[in-house]
Amino acid sequence: MEVLTKFIQKDAFAQHLGIEILEVSEGRAKARMEIKEHHLNSAGTVHGGAIFSLADAVFAVASNSHGTVALAINVSISYFKAVKSGVLYAEAEEVSINPKLATYLITIKDEQGNNIALFQGTVYRKNTKIEELFNTIL
Repeated sequence: MEVLTKFIQKDAFAQHLGIEILEVSEGRAKARMEIKEHHLNSAGTVHGGAIFSLADAVFAVASNSHGTVALAINVSISYFKAVKSGVLYAEAEEVSINPKLATYLITIKDEQGNNIALFQGTVYRKNTKIEELFNTIL
């Protein structure tokens, strides 16, 4: 898990957005993002890209939690409710896995537990172990 922690910390964009990983287990992850001014769009609500990035970060953590490099091949997101402030939480759950592909559902909620968005993603699972990647390029 130490290598996975280092792998997660290398996500400079997630760090820039203030995304914090709260929990990680095989096929699952939880994260939070406190909404700041730089997350807002010109209408004063959280930018869809910021919400997408929170979901994508927790998707990456959950899909790489098995220790094998997993890269997104398809994602989609549906937005349900606009948010202006507070904290957003994302939770990823693995719904299908085989040696080459895995699919995840990520729910994004606000502090009150309201559904903000739903993200679905599928990854291609490479043969490369995260530890090997870490030792060669990270």
